[in-house]
Amino acid sequence: MDSPFKFLDAYQKDDRERFFGRERETAQLYNAVFASNLTLLYGASGTGKTSLINCGLGNKFYDTDWLPLFIRRNDNVNDSLEQAVNQRMISDNNPDFSKKSIADKLQLLYLDYYKPIYLIFDQFEELYILGKPAEQHLFHQNIARLLRSDLQAKVLLVIREEWIAYLNEFEKIVPSLFDNRLRIERMNDPNVYRVISGSCRYANIEVQEPGKTIMQIIENLRDKHERVDLTNLQVYLDRLYRGYQENSPNDKPEKIIFNPDLVNQVGKIDNVLSQFLDEQIFRIEAELQSRGVKNAKGLPLEILFSLVTEDGTKQALPATNILDNLPKNRNIDQADLEYCLQEFQRIKLLRQVEG
Repeated sequence: MDSPFKFLDAYQKDDRERFFGRERETAQLYNAVFASNLTLLYGASGTGKTSLINCGLGNKFYDTDWLPLFIRRNDNVNDSLEQAVNQRMISDNNPDFSKKSIADKLQLLYLDYYKPIYLIFDQFEELYILGKPAEQHLFHQNIARLLRSDLQAKVLLVIREEWIAYLNEFEKIVPSLFDNRLRIERMNDPNVYRVISGSCRYANIEVQEPGKTIMQIIENLRDKHERVDLTNLQVYLDRLYRGYQENSPNDKPEKIIFNPDLVNQVGKIDNVLSQFLDEQIFRIEAELQSRGVKNAKGLPLEILFSLVTEDGTKQALPATNILDNLPKNRNIDQADLEYCLQEFQRIKLLRQVEG
């Protein structure tokens, strides 16, 4: 049976029936985006900010109520904004369309759909981790112009809270930047309990001794700061699911059962994450070797590390740049490199990387 858990994926709009524990935050965010044309959403990594927007906020709207544009920086946030608008345009046959300002393009986009436009900049910290001052300044100016206009457009900035201090220059240009902000807290134990219980109920999983089993899962998920990461929660539930299948006397058990013995057997989240990564790296190395790549051992990890910035954030790089960043003794052609990148994307270690 395929795992019913989200694993490393964010929740999407069609996941409404299995999205638990964020009802209050969803209502707060819905109210915040109506209160102002600019909303700053922030919180620690692993608090589920993207899921809150995609699934929580997304299900507060009918499709006729909003036109969301989800924007990641990629190589340049200003170019990504232009591309997101251009891709949704219908009436882009104006000969001077390419020369129009982003505000003019958004006005044309509104006239195409007659729905308020929501510009959602996810992982906004990438602008300050990877962007140059000129890129940052142009973005600040563009947002300031949009907010001064009468456009039917709202801006939602989603950022990790440790990067809030880097918004000083932005605030100088947009003084209202912090006026309408919402911090997403880590879930407390009762809400994590609800997520686990609801997720198992949705997946038709029987939880034996639920109080003991679920609290043991929560204890196994805690990091050294006693926190529970929601992404790790999905990974852990997936590991329990697969662990029961592996230990079942039947190849395809009719029902999955979680109990204290299974939770104890799976152990702490650190072990689960380490085991998962080891399994995937070994599999990719074996495939590279079968493709004729010499000295494949350790190569996938070196490729992955080449995409990690000093602060631990994964960056998008063209394949040619990754090849340049690898040690000189590593001989891998672009086709094999792209295979590795596709596998990293498939197992959700990376988002799409441009070739």
